[in-house]
Amino acid sequence: MKAKKLPSGNYRVQVLVGHDKDGRRMMKSFTAAEEWQALKKAAEYVSKRHEMVNLDSTVRLAMIGYIETRRSVIEETTLRSYNQVLQHRFQDIMDVPLIDLKPMQIQQSVNLEAQQVSPKTLKNAYGLLRSVLKMYDVDVNLNNIKLPKVRRKEKELPTFETLFPIIKGTSVELPVLLAAWLSLRIGEVIGLQFKDVDMKKRTIMVRRTTINTEDGAKVREGCKTEKSTRRLELPKYIFDLITAIPHESDDEFIVKLTSKALYNRFRRLMEKHDIHITFHDLGHLNASIMLMLGVPNKYACERGGWSTDNVLKSVYQQTFSSERKKIDKLIDGYFDGVIRDTSNGAQPSETA
Repeated sequence: MKAKKLPSGNYRVQVLVGHDKDGRRMMKSFTAAEEWQALKKAAEYVSKRHEMVNLDSTVRLAMIGYIETRRSVIEETTLRSYNQVLQHRFQDIMDVPLIDLKPMQIQQSVNLEAQQVSPKTLKNAYGLLRSVLKMYDVDVNLNNIKLPKVRRKEKELPTFETLFPIIKGTSVELPVLLAAWLSLRIGEVIGLQFKDVDMKKRTIMVRRTTINTEDGAKVREGCKTEKSTRRLELPKYIFDLITAIPHESDDEFIVKLTSKALYNRFRRLMEKHDIHITFHDLGHLNASIMLMLGVPNKYACERGGWSTDNVLKSVYQQTFSSERKKIDKLIDGYFDGVIRDTSNGAQPSETA
């Protein structure tokens, strides 16, 4: 919970108490002259409200109580996903009292959801429901609840040789290269600022990302995991693209698109050329290229910011080791070769 200072000088804290029939959030406000007083009032309300939830309460009230007890300790993206479950999933059992809830009802609700959402989405939603029931110590046997299997989808990825002539000269060229060449996630691409670039050393620091919260898109300092914060050498081609972008302040973002706009532009450009991949798939393309080049997993994880058990030291300590520099040159050599060959005999590209 956070307190907001009002024009009057008082502090206000808002607590989510539910959603109306149209899915809009209903909030309860607590106002006081001091910040700590407003926070105390809100905390006491949440605590009492939690105590009032018993087995006569419904699944909906129990889920609201569960979410509220974790609001200040979970990521904003997790909070958003929890509230999406509350609003859209398992609606046929949301108003069932906890004391009356039976395994068959849960299974039937799971079956209905399986017809509407992917197995992965359903698995995550059911995970929340299970945690709620466990927290309220509901006596219902969940051992025989069956979920659809999350099957790995095999997707045919285009080669970079195929991809580069399509994106060259378009508004998505730089974002695609940052993802496919340097292994940045879409949120990391959107979060880059000019101050992250070291012009002398020709490096870039990946240290923030954009996330989707209940209040819309938000730039957050820090990446998905601790290992995701990393410094990367910039290939000359990408460095030249960045330095060619006009800007008045180092605080300006390098890619001046929202995640949604970038995602949609890329998708439309790919569909126009009958290629069926998402921007997220560029990370898989990057991993495939590193595998093809024989890049050891240790260095592949460093470049991509992926956490693994065999990473012995932090990314900062290993980023510019002599072996890592060899790996960077190997990868850069591949991409530079494709760009050079394309430039020598490329067809004019279409702008996105």
